[in-house]
Amino acid sequence: MINVLKSLVLCGFIGLLSQAHASERSDLAWQSVEQQHAILIDVRSEGEFSQGHLSNAQNIPHTVIAQQITAITKDKSQPIVVYCRSGNRSGYALQVLQAMGYQQVVNGGGLKEMLASKSH
Repeated sequence: MINVLKSLVLCGFIGLLSQAHASERSDLAWQSVEQQHAILIDVRSEGEFSQGHLSNAQNIPHTVIAQQITAITKDKSQPIVVYCRSGNRSGYALQVLQAMGYQQVVNGGGLKEMLASKSH
């Protein structure tokens, strides 16, 4: 019983840590947008994007980010913020863009956490 309680407490603590991390990444993303005029890219599908997105965001699904990023910017030093639903697809997009030489890419995480962070 005590081991079960310890596990539950540990899981709760880890959950709090991941929430803090999520908040930090979205705060960093907004700083990049506001201070460095980063381009906002929503890497969700067109259908998800049409159901709601951040103002000024452009839609490039993560599956075609490598092929379509140059239509938005060819400048490898241009700050870019990518986001999706949970942060997984935007993490993939970040890795692709970095592999292509883009130097200032931030994973903002999910749309909900970006919206929550913006309202602080």
